[in-house]
Amino acid sequence: MQAGVQESAAKESFLQMVREALGRNTPLLHVPDHPALKTTLPRHQEKVVTIQAKVETRRSTLAARLVETATAAGWYVYRVASENEAALKVGEIARGLGARRAVRTNEDIFRRVDVDLALRNARVASIVLAAGRQRRRGELRALALQADLGISGVEYAVAETGTCVVVPRRGIARMTTLTPSALIVLVEEAKVLENLDDLLAIWRLENLRTRGRMPNYMTLVSGPSRTADIEFTLTTGVHGPGRVYLVLIA
Repeated sequence: MQAGVQESAAKESFLQMVREALGRNTPLLHVPDHPALKTTLPRHQEKVVTIQAKVETRRSTLAARLVETATAAGWYVYRVASENEAALKVGEIARGLGARRAVRTNEDIFRRVDVDLALRNARVASIVLAAGRQRRRGELRALALQADLGISGVEYAVAETGTCVVVPRRGIARMTTLTPSALIVLVEEAKVLENLDDLLAIWRLENLRTRGRMPNYMTLVSGPSRTADIEFTLTTGVHGPGRVYLVLIA
């Protein structure tokens, strides 16, 4: 009982410090009425089914919105009508960049989009950035640092913000999206969500299904890397790719 009282007092003391920092001298008259999180598995499943139905019925609208927001965020966006066109576009971008070395992830999308052939035709050496029998994890960083171009699929894209979501898994190293000076992501229209709330709802459901055995972070790429100094001068490409390309596949 004593421990509970101490914990409650410590919590109230912390909240009082926050109020003072915000310049609030009087307590809140009422607590905001936020809807409760759907914490049970069945309720999460119900919500995600609704999200998936929305994605399917509004597919073209969400894709158009993604093009708009991603372009505004600094992406170079290309819409293509097939997986073959997507591969050709990757080769075209790599050639235009003058790239010599590219690293890519090992996602399922690359079984359908033959970027390796397109890169060979563009005279760009392509390496899969994944640990395994041939390469240890310690070698991956060196390969990524030597690359001019990173190529990745995405877990999802968010139309509201122009954000591409990369979740690290086996064969998906986040160095692919963070280390080279240029990045190409391949996005299938069926993976375009409306907003971040939809993304987090799906993430929560997967976390419940796996009982917390999900990766402990995700990478959100919302345009080229931007860094501001103390005088608020904005510079791109200091802590990540300075040029980012989004190839949207219908």
